[in-house]
Amino acid sequence: MIGIYLITSTLFALQELPSQTERKWRTPVEIAEQVETLGANAHITTTTIGYSGGGLPIQCIEVAKEGATPAENRSAVLIVAGIDGEHLIGTEVAIDMVDTLLSMEPEETKSLLETHKLYIIPQVNPDAASFYFNEVKTEQRRNITPSDNDHDGIYDEDGMEDLNGDGFITIMRVPDLEKATHLADSEEPRLNIEPKPLKGQVASFVLYSEGIDNDGDGKYNEDSIGGVDLNKNFMHGYKEHSDGAGHWQLSESESKALADFVLNHQEIASIIVYGQHDTLSKPFAESGKDPAGAPKKLAGDDVELYKLVSEKFVELTDIKDVNQPNWDGSFVAWAYAQYGVPSFSTPLWTRPSIENVAEGKPEETTRESVDSPRGSGRGQGGRGGFDREAMIAEFDSDGDGELNDDERASFRESMQDRFGGTGRGGGHGGGRPSSGIQPNTSNEKQADSVNDSNLTPSGVGDISQETLDEMLVAAEAAGFPVTDEMMQSITPEDIEKYAKMSGIQVRRVTKGKGEKKSSSGDAKWLEYSDTHREGKGFIEWTPFDHPQLGTVEIGGWVPYFQTLPPTSEIDSITEKQAKFIVDIASKLPKVRFSSPIVKKLSNSLWEIKIAVINDGWFPTGTAMAKRNKRARPFVVRLDVPNDTIVSGQKVNRIWALTGSGSRTWFKWILQVNPNENVNITLFSEKFGSKTIPITLKETKGGDA
Repeated sequence: MIGIYLITSTLFALQELPSQTERKWRTPVEIAEQVETLGANAHITTTTIGYSGGGLPIQCIEVAKEGATPAENRSAVLIVAGIDGEHLIGTEVAIDMVDTLLSMEPEETKSLLETHKLYIIPQVNPDAASFYFNEVKTEQRRNITPSDNDHDGIYDEDGMEDLNGDGFITIMRVPDLEKATHLADSEEPRLNIEPKPLKGQVASFVLYSEGIDNDGDGKYNEDSIGGVDLNKNFMHGYKEHSDGAGHWQLSESESKALADFVLNHQEIASIIVYGQHDTLSKPFAESGKDPAGAPKKLAGDDVELYKLVSEKFVELTDIKDVNQPNWDGSFVAWAYAQYGVPSFSTPLWTRPSIENVAEGKPEETTRESVDSPRGSGRGQGGRGGFDREAMIAEFDSDGDGELNDDERASFRESMQDRFGGTGRGGGHGGGRPSSGIQPNTSNEKQADSVNDSNLTPSGVGDISQETLDEMLVAAEAAGFPVTDEMMQSITPEDIEKYAKMSGIQVRRVTKGKGEKKSSSGDAKWLEYSDTHREGKGFIEWTPFDHPQLGTVEIGGWVPYFQTLPPTSEIDSITEKQAKFIVDIASKLPKVRFSSPIVKKLSNSLWEIKIAVINDGWFPTGTAMAKRNKRARPFVVRLDVPNDTIVSGQKVNRIWALTGSGSRTWFKWILQVNPNENVNITLFSEKFGSKTIPITLKETKGGDA
């Protein structure tokens, strides 16, 4: 049933974040079909390496052009995407990477497609990716393995609901002084912060995902669909019994299929992951040890390797300073520390610097009207303003066109409920009227806000006193005197709303050098949404009469806004990442024999010396893998009978070769007749097999 549900869900009409108009995100079914189509290319082989819990295929694309070395004997680069279910951009770029690389100049991709080969697994977690295409959007990172998160013996019984019908699962601000954990940020009331008692801050509301308590246990949405976070289900750093980690390592069909593929393809020499983890935008920074005692930080020479690769990545992609989430149990941690090859992860996209958008200049934006179905951007969210006609229509119960004392009292009571002691200025969630003054729906253009350092601070955010004074005059003229009690709880957002409805220009005080402005990640995302995405990344807090909790506020980030770029950026991202992959391929280990040195010691005694050299930049294995004893050795084998070997070992192992021409020498003394042939074989699971024949006659050899 689950499989049928997921497949059915992908058939919904594709929906986009409103700013994404150039192309559509592809469903898992469409991705699978696209992979099959690619298989018609002579340079491409496609296989199915496993299936998700919902029955969707997990596919692999192999890309290799003809070259001197047969494809089956080449080392490979592996790209893995779609482990994090909400990370659709990774899958899109992975799929598009095939055409991008094949369309590049052959000389550019020679080191990758003719000397090595490329594996691409575009979607490891298709079940979770399917959630994007549901009628109601909610971000889903985990797979759909049934789970009993609240340990009541019932699985997936308390999921989220779209209570306000806007098509998104967002957040509820619930006034609850007993359980309160957050308050509204005084710098930006749309954001939620944890209180700092030393600054006199007191929490006033608790946050829940949007929905009801379906199982009557007093908890909200604590046992939704799924599941296991596949990036917590791998061996290195696996945290037993932690939320989302799974019952045991590789417990999931998806993670098991991926690990099996990698372990069955020891020719993989480097791995790149497109997902939420980042090891590339800045020098990697983990520390400590995992539960088994294995170090989690980069080891030895790996530190410099990652530093230099990071620098090149930033140069080629312009992605830098991405937050690095904990990698415990992640695929990239396992690939680096236990599979033992240079492995990297990137989210591909993050919030651009505001000044770098639109050719280095902030875009001019037009905000949605307040009667927008979602109320997005600053100044949206469905709250009313000082529109005299609307006010009279709302509270003029006798219909005489004016407000009598009783009607004015009703109005004041309504506004007192809005601005009273539980108002948002104190951080409490309470507040917006479900009915009240309605927005001005005229077509009259409202004045844009301005910033001026010469204006007078009002104490209400960055709103100027001049704006506030004009606002108070307008309120008085409307027959509504604003009390001191109201002013104590008023917020900048309130002023913006009412100013817009009254046609008043909002004038803001520019902060001086010595004044601190919120620089949190959320604040920057909000600024990006407001200034460059028409405010469509954030849904304004709007009151809702919850059937169990009473009056709450619903709002917050639009699902996928912080994860997915506008689809117009996919091509550019793919092109930059293709250059990085080609660069990685040029750095892969290149292992060879030196020319042998043969020396005659007597009529039947011969000395043979030969070196194994790595001409590539990458080492043959990470320092961490060597430390964890996970490295796969090179085997140097002398093909002669044992009784002819006077000194030296018939079979030798090299556990690691650093790059840039590093070498390991081997020497044997043999008792054999002149002019006999001796074979020396170099074997590696990652780099294939090479055999060099030696005729026993004196040589100088030993080339660099």
